[in-house]
Amino acid sequence: MITFIVTKDDNKKTIEFSNEGTLLDLKKEIIKQFKVDCEYIDIISNVERPIRVLGKFNFDKGLQPRTLDNYPFDRYGIDERTIPITFNEVLDYLPDLNIKKNNNSGKYVPPNSRDKEEYKSTEFTLDINSNEDFPALC
Repeated sequence: MITFIVTKDDNKKTIEFSNEGTLLDLKKEIIKQFKVDCEYIDIISNVERPIRVLGKFNFDKGLQPRTLDNYPFDRYGIDERTIPITFNEVLDYLPDLNIKKNNNSGKYVPPNSRDKEEYKSTEFTLDINSNEDFPALC
């Protein structure tokens, strides 16, 4: 169990998470408990020294990277610790963007194997003897 002590202005709350939780889950819980008006926050860690465990993500002091939002806490090596944090409200960031995927479910498909509708060839209308299409070099 990981204990986060969240402080914002004069308000202080304790939030506990298991190792299966993620930073995004923590952010949603903070938004709910502190009744924040925006949809996303940035977490700022106030640990005295960085938490580093071999083979795990570092939990450094300062702003936590947004790219690590979806990784569970067991990937950090912060279990059984008490971590003081604060947060900043972010108004112009949308973390849950649903990107439309094609039928290939994200796999790379070489251009010659793609559907004919998806792969459109362009026909060039250039004249080899034209000075507009191919100007003289000298």
